[in-house]
Amino acid sequence: MIRMTIQSFDRFLRRTMTRGWTAGRIQCETELLAVDRDGTFGPDPVSRSFQILDNEAGNLLTHTSMMIAALGVSAPVVADNHFEQGVIVIAIMLFPLVVLGCLRCLSMFDRDYKRPLQAAAQEDLIIRRELFQGNNHGAIFLAALAFVSLPLLYLYVPDKGAGP
Repeated sequence: MIRMTIQSFDRFLRRTMTRGWTAGRIQCETELLAVDRDGTFGPDPVSRSFQILDNEAGNLLTHTSMMIAALGVSAPVVADNHFEQGVIVIAIMLFPLVVLGCLRCLSMFDRDYKRPLQAAAQEDLIIRRELFQGNNHGAIFLAALAFVSLPLLYLYVPDKGAGP
């Protein structure tokens, strides 16, 4: 059941992330992602690309965890009312979306034995690369949002209204 759900989600990701791509672009995507070229000493380009994406996704996961912790710790300092608490809670709620994407990027390669290994690896590599790129942009946006909003929330003093 879980495996079928993950495979369905991967098919959805592949369709979404490769929408508008030509067959030629999909075919040569592995070459474009490869750090090492054929004939060079060292690891296989596809394997090396998987290693790089795993490393980068792990680093982004660490950053995201630290941002969630920092927002949670800073909440009592900068949030004095429900609006300010809401801004921080929304930021904390958005970071787990990045976490889910990073965890998918770090998932084990599950070969579909009905297809050739090269095609399955290429498809998974495309999904991971495009997903990581979206997660990276999302994490940058959320970190910038936190960078701007935390000082503003700290300095914000709500109007007490017209009083006697």
